[in-house]
Amino acid sequence: MSSTDLMAFLRARLDEDERTAKAATPAPWCDSGGYVTDIDQDGHSRVQVTEFGTQDEDGKGDGPQGQADSAHIARQDPARALREAEAKRRVLRAHEKWCEGRCEAKYPEGGFDAAHYWSIKTLAAVYADHRDYREAWRP
Repeated sequence: MSSTDLMAFLRARLDEDERTAKAATPAPWCDSGGYVTDIDQDGHSRVQVTEFGTQDEDGKGDGPQGQADSAHIARQDPARALREAEAKRRVLRAHEKWCEGRCEAKYPEGGFDAAHYWSIKTLAAVYADHRDYREAWRP
């Protein structure tokens, strides 16, 4: 099976991830105990995300779920999403250069090329809930 469709699918998802990250308020985001804030270059908060978890009268997240949510959201800030998309694109470029889209056909018994193609399938599996994802791509 050619990896051309799989590669196109994965590139399209990375493009979507990149567009979404670029449309978001720029990083850095930080977790401040129930709040997720975007801090500008002068250290001032520009955005506060507080629509999750329990909050006290001051609007601070006081429940463990709100704190866990804010930590997760801050960790997935737009800058990280952009770095992740670029890292995955580098893996795709290496795959294209090495395998020329024929990894499984070149070495059907396995080996490095088949393992490399498996890694591309694994990257794509993150998007298994997408309507265009094919079960044949599942690693």
